[in-house]
Amino acid sequence: MSRARILAEARTVFARKGYGQASLREIAECVGIKTPSLYAHFPSKEALYEAVYAEVVVEHTTFFDDLVRTSADLAPLPRLRHLLSGIGIYYRDHHDEHEFSLRAAVDEYGPDGQKLREIFLDQESALAHAVRQAYNDGVATGVFAPGDPEGFTALVFVIMDGLFLQHTHYSAELYSERFEQAWRHLATVLACRPALRPAAAATRART
Repeated sequence: MSRARILAEARTVFARKGYGQASLREIAECVGIKTPSLYAHFPSKEALYEAVYAEVVVEHTTFFDDLVRTSADLAPLPRLRHLLSGIGIYYRDHHDEHEFSLRAAVDEYGPDGQKLREIFLDQESALAHAVRQAYNDGVATGVFAPGDPEGFTALVFVIMDGLFLQHTHYSAELYSERFEQAWRHLATVLACRPALRPAAAATRART
């Protein structure tokens, strides 16, 4: 019996039932051991769940860190598309993590939920930096309209959350269609220039 096997079986059970309904007995049965044997590795269900959660976050972060690295040399707009497209690619290939993450997003998961949220926020910092940098590069080169980098980064993360749920509820074809529609709209908004004030417009007309 290995820690890795316990974590793998626990992930499946937590994904299917959520923290509240999952039991250590069921997890032990899936591993093929008695419940007391789990305590040699994890002192409680909460500790086991936290270990599974941290493992899922690390795998998610590793994927997106690689996405950040492979998109670093792209122009700002295709760089942003590359980062956003990662949601569909990642969860298409990681079904168990999709189910677990969905449960974690909508379920109660133990008394120390704030600690788990902090794990996720700490791990997403590199992706947030990459989104912010792409936006700043777009503004600096005149491709994007100037605005608030922090606000834009927050918008991208809200879009990513929405894409995650879209991936849950829709077929691959409809998800792809929705992604393309949303992307076209976002690209259009990024390229918009703020309208000139009347006085500024008149000044420009005289020059």
